[in-house]
Amino acid sequence: MKHFSDELWADFVRNLAPATTAQAMQKHIEDGCRKCEAVLKGWQSVFRIAQAESGFSPPEDAVRIAKAQFAAVSSVQQRRPVRLVFDSNLQPVTAGVRGSISARQLLYETDELYIDLRLEPQREANRDRICLVGQILDRTSETRAAQGLKVRLLQRQQAVSDTTTNQHGEFQLEFDAGADMCLSIGHEQDRMVVLPIYGVHSGLGILKD
Repeated sequence: MKHFSDELWADFVRNLAPATTAQAMQKHIEDGCRKCEAVLKGWQSVFRIAQAESGFSPPEDAVRIAKAQFAAVSSVQQRRPVRLVFDSNLQPVTAGVRGSISARQLLYETDELYIDLRLEPQREANRDRICLVGQILDRTSETRAAQGLKVRLLQRQQAVSDTTTNQHGEFQLEFDAGADMCLSIGHEQDRMVVLPIYGVHSGLGILKD
């Protein structure tokens, strides 16, 4: 008995085999060829997996975060690799409070630092304001607190405000909500850490991606 090749069965499953060949292959299966039936079922499984996989996509929140990070730091020199460890907006929200405006907690780390940020929305005189409270810890120091670090808030490469961490590594900034904002930390250009401050657009979308 003549059997058909794997390549032909792959085309058969994807409806790419010539009509006459496909008819002959179908009849071959109906005539009871167990070997080709097993090959056919294998390719059908592969095709189903491929179809299902094409529908997979990363979570929308993760996509927005990645895009925002690249957009915010693309024009600012970044020498220290930064990892987002925690984002409260990616955690399940308790039923009954969905859609409410609340503070957002972010935790970043580099090889040397832990950077804890809290973004708190405020409404003042028809303006959306953000209170940014942060603490920076030095992973390489026994004292832990990263003291005297310069922290600058930038919007489209322009400085909005700046401050310095205190003896506990803490700092605080207040600013109008807006797009394309980032935070630079450190004095030396080649050791600077740059973080996107995403999700702080003015209007009803404040603290949302």
